[in-house]
Amino acid sequence: MWLITFLLILLISLIIVVIMDTAMKLALMITTLYNYETKKLFIPAILTVALWAILLIGCFNTINTSLNNNAVDLIFSMVFEHSLIDEYKPVIIKALLSTFIMGTLLQSFTYYTVNINYQKISGTVRFSIKKLIKIIYKKIFKKDLPSKYNSALSEIQRVPKKLTFIRAIITSIISVIITLCVCYGLFVLGSALSGKILKML
Repeated sequence: MWLITFLLILLISLIIVVIMDTAMKLALMITTLYNYETKKLFIPAILTVALWAILLIGCFNTINTSLNNNAVDLIFSMVFEHSLIDEYKPVIIKALLSTFIMGTLLQSFTYYTVNINYQKISGTVRFSIKKLIKIIYKKIFKKDLPSKYNSALSEIQRVPKKLTFIRAIITSIISVIITLCVCYGLFVLGSALSGKILKML
């Protein structure tokens, strides 16, 4: 059972990372006019998902504390008893709104990781390894490494502009809107499909 639960959590996490990655890619295209590679956005997407997970856990704990540790029971009760929504709406809206405002601002900092030139870092690592191999080869065989194994690294010509703080905030706002729209669309689609399946059964 624990394996199924783990795989389900992993699947949901990967779906969320893909949604975040896509939303980030679209938002960055709007604000920077540069089409970032998907693999370059993977680390910012993971950091963003981790950030939102921490904030949502904190939000739930805040709501739970405000509702005397009965948040789960009350939220499920609201589904069947809509009058409870009006009673507890201020507490829930206040916690969710503050979480989304804080998350949108903090998310802009995770977007700064797109400024990291991963190709340059990996190139430096490869160059250091080649240099180390060259030294070891010369020490052992008392001659230089053959020229075909001693090629210099090519310079990376096409580099995106650095993401500024203002653009990072705008990108964060746009990506949050895109993510919410996608999640809402998936929720509506899932509800419609589940309704049709239940009718067929």
